[in-house]
Parts: sequence; C-alpha cells; structure tokens
Amino acid sequence: MKLAILYSGPYRGTKEILDNHINTFGNDIDIYVSCFEHYLEDWKNSGWPVKEYFITPNVEFKETNWFKYRNNGAGQSGFWQFWNLRNVMIGVPKKYDFYIKNRNDLIFDKPFQFNSSTDNSILNKNTFYCSKTSFHKKDNWDTNNWLNDEFYLGCENTINVISNFVTNYYDSEENQHQTNFRLASNETQLRRHLIQNNIDIKTIHNFSYVKNHYGKSSPSGCYGFQLEKI
Repeated sequence: MKLAILYSGPYRGTKEILDNHINTFGNDIDIYVSCFEHYLEDWKNSGWPVKEYFITPNVEFKETNWFKYRNNGAGQSGFWQFWNLRNVMIGVPKKYDFYIKNRNDLIFDKPFQFNSSTDNSILNKNTFYCSKTSFHKKDNWDTNNWLNDEFYLGCENTINVISNFVTNYYDSEENQHQTNFRLASNETQLRRHLIQNNIDIKTIHNFSYVKNHYGKSSPSGCYGFQLEKI
C-alpha cells in the first residue's frame, strides 16, 4: 500500500518532533506540505524531509460563504486548516492508495503499522479513519456526533471530500440553517459533510499521541487561535 503524508499551515515542530515522526512513519514515505508563502522558509529550514511544497493561495475570507456562518475563532482557524488541505490535495500526485493528514506538533507513542488493516478490517475506500485518541478530548468523545480531525487517513476521494468542506459545505441551505450559531464545531460539521457525501467514519484504536505546540499541549481554543491576516 502506497501512502503519502500531508502537512499544512505554519511550521510548529521541533527537532524532537521531527525525530519522532521519522521513527513513527519511516524514511520511505512521501511527504507534502502546503502553506502560505510567509511560512515556507520555516518549513524549509526545519529539516523535515519534504518531497514537494505548495504555496497556499491567498483568499479574501470575508467574501466566503464560510465567513457568513463561522466567523468565530474556531471557525476562522478551521477555515485556514481546510483551505491549506484543499491546496495540498490539488497539487499532490494522484498515485497513492491512501493519504495521511498529519500535524507537525504531535508526538506519537509507537510506529505506524497500518500497512493493510486496522482493527482487523481491510482499509476501505470512501472511509475516513481517525484516531480514537485525541489531544482535545482524549478517548472520551462521542463517535456518533464528533470526529477527530487531528490525525486521519483516507483514499483520494475521501481526502478530496474533506478538502472541499471549506468551499462547498455552506452552499447548502440545510447546512446554513444547521450551523447558524456560534457553538457549531468544525468536527461536528465535518462529520455531517462526510455523511452527506457517502463517506463512512471509523476510528483507529491503539495509536496514541500527545500535542506539543512549543510546549503547549492543550487545544488552541484554550490559549488563543492562530488566525491569518491576509
């Protein structure tokens, strides 16, 4: 099974995290990054073995449909998260069986070993696989209403559906009415988007990690979202 790892956004890693990711995923897996141009030098100077970089295009956030319904801190942060993912999926070669969406501020507890199966089931296409463990809610989250968008993998179509979340989701009046309030989370709405596009959702057990964003292990909302000013 041929895999690619996708990273995006600002570089938040350290030498410790780089060593951990190499030990977790190995040296023979292709890595792609999409970020705004002002983050590119940080990535290039990090030592991360990136196969190809893509520059995320600027967009006027206030002119997007997303802005109309999700202009709180979490909503803005989510927009840039999925906007970067959209660009890396536009650029990455379409020759991989599965794509892993990863973060560069995670430290994993053991090597990645999902070569052909997880939880004794064959990895299926049109399926979103996310870790049961989250640094946000640990293992205590409702698998029927939420999902983990910190670390996940899927086939090309699955990741394309996720990357279109940022541009397509709020075109639907149904979704506009569902999410026209401040408490709607990116994770809950992404789950709706996947289901609407016939993507199954499954959790990966026994693959854990912690977050180390320059010493901060809590969710971004606890100490301030990093919002883009472009």
